[in-house]
Amino acid sequence: MTLVESLTVASLTLGIIVIIGKYLVVLPLKNFIREQSYQIQPTANGGRSLSDVARTVDRIEKQLDAHIALHLKDGY
Repeated sequence: MTLVESLTVASLTLGIIVIIGKYLVVLPLKNFIREQSYQIQPTANGGRSLSDVARTVDRIEKQLDAHIALHLKDGY
């Protein structure tokens, strides 16, 4: 067997191993991650993420605190 034939066999074998590895390892792993990270209620919060909702709540809290402080300063 010549060097070229040996390299051809080695590259074909490596290619087959990579293809098999992709279908036996990578794709099942990607599917598992996709299943484990799906949105429980994708239409909840208008499709917004939890961090978007938290920022909105923080903004409303600051506005409410400022409103309360304004009225408490007036003697209410």
